[in-house]
Amino acid sequence: MNRKTLNAAMLAPLVAAGMPQLASAQELNYSFIEGGASWLDPDGLSGTELGFNVRFSADLINGFYLQGAWDSWDIDVGPFDIDADVYRIGAGYRYSLQQATDLFFEASYAVFDVGPVDNDGFRADIGLRHGFGERVEGRIYGGYQGDGSDGDALLGADLLFKFNDRLGLSAGVETFEFDTNVFRTNLRVSF
Repeated sequence: MNRKTLNAAMLAPLVAAGMPQLASAQELNYSFIEGGASWLDPDGLSGTELGFNVRFSADLINGFYLQGAWDSWDIDVGPFDIDADVYRIGAGYRYSLQQATDLFFEASYAVFDVGPVDNDGFRADIGLRHGFGERVEGRIYGGYQGDGSDGDALLGADLLFKFNDRLGLSAGVETFEFDTNVFRTNLRVSF
């Protein structure tokens, strides 16, 4: 047996022992809070409205997690200034398809509050989330948000660039039947 073969045979158990740590480094984190700028581009209004948003997720147990979001804008409609808020709170479930790829389902209580009009309802999403190495992950999803009598189909996509295990920058877009679009950039803190 030559020296290289002997060294490789001695190192193999050490490499195998380290594999679970490498695998866990690729798992997606479902416990975070993020916030930043939010741009609303509503159909029928000129211009894009700048606002803010806050989002959170808290991993629970066995693939279940809590999640929520709040977007807020001041919309200029002629001589009027209208406050618009969209918020939701709910739960999700993630199913691992392979290492660093999850199929997720979310159900939420959702509110669309524009000026004096409050529309309480629900939202349901299904999508895929994937880690592209240690520093980048993406998410695509589709869903429906409605109040029982009216609703909109929605599509969305997000990208997360991780500076380290705790801090990252996310960018995303969400469209409601291609009429109303929301763009977001956020600073994320994971825990």
